[in-house]
Amino acid sequence: MNWREKYRPRNIEELAGCADFKSASTQWDIDTCPTNILFVGPPGTGKTSAAGALTRALMGEFFDPCNYIITNASDDRGIDYVRQLKGFTRQKALGVSKKVYLLDEADNLTSAAQKALRQVMEDSHRSAIFILVANDIGPLHAAIRDRCVTFYFKAVSDEDAYNRLSYIAKEENLPDAWAEQYSMLNRLTSGSLRQSIDILQALPHDDSALMNHIRRDGNTLGKAALNLMGSQFPQVTALLVKSLENGNNRLGVMKGLRYRAKTLMENEDDWHNFMLTYGEFVILATQWPDDDLAFVEYFVAKLRKNMEK
Repeated sequence: MNWREKYRPRNIEELAGCADFKSASTQWDIDTCPTNILFVGPPGTGKTSAAGALTRALMGEFFDPCNYIITNASDDRGIDYVRQLKGFTRQKALGVSKKVYLLDEADNLTSAAQKALRQVMEDSHRSAIFILVANDIGPLHAAIRDRCVTFYFKAVSDEDAYNRLSYIAKEENLPDAWAEQYSMLNRLTSGSLRQSIDILQALPHDDSALMNHIRRDGNTLGKAALNLMGSQFPQVTALLVKSLENGNNRLGVMKGLRYRAKTLMENEDDWHNFMLTYGEFVILATQWPDDDLAFVEYFVAKLRKNMEK
């Protein structure tokens, strides 16, 4: 079984980080909970888990798939998606006064879909609670944002990551030697607890396996930085893709390359041109609609153009 699902928090107290949300949500019941809630933050920071934990707390014994409707706005971003959602809201909840609708990746909705969603949210406020999840708040219209109570989810802290990973390690009988590397793993994944858990599950249960993984990735990004200094751009692309294939997210790879490239650059103009590209792609990292290879190829192409000016 996938560990991220096996150890997904089932109640609000188990959530890592998101202190503002945890503090506010303990005051709500099904009738006093805000009818429109927005969770914003990088992937793997607990947004979807928080939605499920909140719904369980609100519904108690009536927590059931018929009362908790999960949809993904990236599957169908247009007006038909919202029309289908409108049809769902006409059905009454069972045993409780409201159903909860989770709209994952809501920042992928088209402009027309967002306009229609606003109307659905207004019309069904007595019978529905909408929880919108987004990596980036920018694509969401002001009319949607203004109707939501918004909580920002940040990268999980080293302390929170250590506590959660230590709990999983105990349950899965992972090597004790790994414990001292959990903070390093959290930094490697840029605070994505989901990604850290995936890495732990994939490793053999050898005392040195986690440290070897962390070092191997560091070596890969170090080589990418060296090739960048030598203008060997195809090699840079291959090494960045390899780092992603090792289980790292786009943001973590960008940060790792920046850290290593800075120590190698003596020319201030080269560094400024690198940062012009880096800043653009750090923002794109959570919004990119295509695959990792296309993301890296575009990043390196833009980097080459800026650094060869």
